[in-house]
Amino acid sequence: MLSDIYLIRHGTPMQNAAIPYNIPPGPDLSERGRSEARQAATFLADKGVDHLFSSPFARTTQTAEVLVDALGLPVTFTALLQEHGPGENFDTVRGRVRDLLVAAADSPHTRMAFVSHGSPIRAALLELSKEKIDLTKHNYPGGNPAPPCGIWHVRRADEGQLHFELVFKP
Repeated sequence: MLSDIYLIRHGTPMQNAAIPYNIPPGPDLSERGRSEARQAATFLADKGVDHLFSSPFARTTQTAEVLVDALGLPVTFTALLQEHGPGENFDTVRGRVRDLLVAAADSPHTRMAFVSHGSPIRAALLELSKEKIDLTKHNYPGGNPAPPCGIWHVRRADEGQLHFELVFKP
C-alpha cells in the first residue's frame, strides 16, 4: 500500500526568454538547479523511495536524472506530471494528476516521488487533501507551492489520514 509520496519541484532552470517555459522541452537546469537536485537527493537518501515519476520537460528530467544517479531508483516519465500547458485550465491539470494518483495507489510501490512543476504539485496537494490544505503560507516566486527542488511529503498515518508537510527547501 502506498504510504508516502514526495512531491518534488524541479531545480532552478536557465533563464532564456527565447525558450518557452511551458512548451516541451522548456529550459534546461542551471548549475544552481543541478546543485539543488543534488541536495534533494541527499535529503531523500534515507527515505526509502522505491519509484520515481517525472514530467518529460527538460528541467524535470534533468532533476530526475540526478536523483536516479544518486539513489539508484527506477524512473517513469509521464506527461501526466508535465507543466501547465498553454490554454490548459487548472481543472485539466488536476484531472491528469488525479489519474496518476489513482494509478499510484493501485501500484505495488509504498514510497514514491514525483518530479514535477508548481501547478501539478498544487493540483496533487489539493486533490490528496480534498481541498483542505492551506497553501497560503507556501507561496513562492511564480505562485508556486514550493521553491525550486522543494519537497512536499504526503504521509499516510496508521488511521489512513494523510499528513502534509513541506519537508525540504535547498
